[in-house]
Amino acid sequence: MPIEYKGKVFLAPNTSDEEIVNKAKQKLVENGIKEEHIQISYNTQDLEVGDLYVSYEPPDLVIRNVYDKKKSGITKMKSKGMIKI
Repeated sequence: MPIEYKGKVFLAPNTSDEEIVNKAKQKLVENGIKEEHIQISYNTQDLEVGDLYVSYEPPDLVIRNVYDKKKSGITKMKSKGMIKI
């Protein structure tokens, strides 16, 4: 089932291992995310409502959807699912 999103996709791999980063990107593409929308970033302040934040929590990718952003800068996310890599 393809992952639905409306904007950016931030991948926070939490590792410098290029093999894991490449596998994570490939899994996201296999699940319907366009490769050109994937950005390596840990800065949740740059996310907007509708964006995805994907973190690597071994052995899974945890996908979170941004559903609210407060004026104070707090970004609220809800877990949308997990993908094994």
